[in-house]
Amino acid sequence: MRLAGTNVEWMLIGSAATALHGAAIEPGDLDVAVSTSAGVRTAATVLPSRTDRSSPADAVWFSSLAEPTMTFVDPGDARWTFGRWTLAGVRVELAHIDSPAPAALLVETPAAAVWDERLVIDWNGTQIPVVPVEVQLATMLSRDQPDRLQATLAAVDPASLDVDLLRRALAGRETGTAPLKVPDVLRQRLG
Repeated sequence: MRLAGTNVEWMLIGSAATALHGAAIEPGDLDVAVSTSAGVRTAATVLPSRTDRSSPADAVWFSSLAEPTMTFVDPGDARWTFGRWTLAGVRVELAHIDSPAPAALLVETPAAAVWDERLVIDWNGTQIPVVPVEVQLATMLSRDQPDRLQATLAAVDPASLDVDLLRRALAGRETGTAPLKVPDVLRQRLG
């Protein structure tokens, strides 16, 4: 792990984390949350970068020596510090998001609370910090990702879910337009 010698606090999120939790899905990339914007900039110093900006043929920005990270504000007023690399043929994206969302909101990337809940999964002898599956389930419900949700529920024993953590992850996810479509197996666990 290239980040092992740094003080960068990170965790795997997205589809790769879901796969490490046992879901039968194939990640298209590796999404990594970093606890601070300075951590993303530190990571950029140890990850290989292109010598120039992405070529016009790429159509996607990649970290380079000239521009190792980018910072932008999204439509929800969240400030991103972001880097993108290709490592061993796999797209890797690192991000820290400073968000106006409440710090106690338990979501994958923009809230501080998730850092207190991250897990470590042993993957072939390598310790990988990951977002808890309960937080991912709430994200899948709020994003209406039924295929990913079903694959995850097929891989996870509902009895093993941390009900309090799942409740906290679901709190604040209702958009006001439509209630979340919580599957019966999760509704039973929530009581």
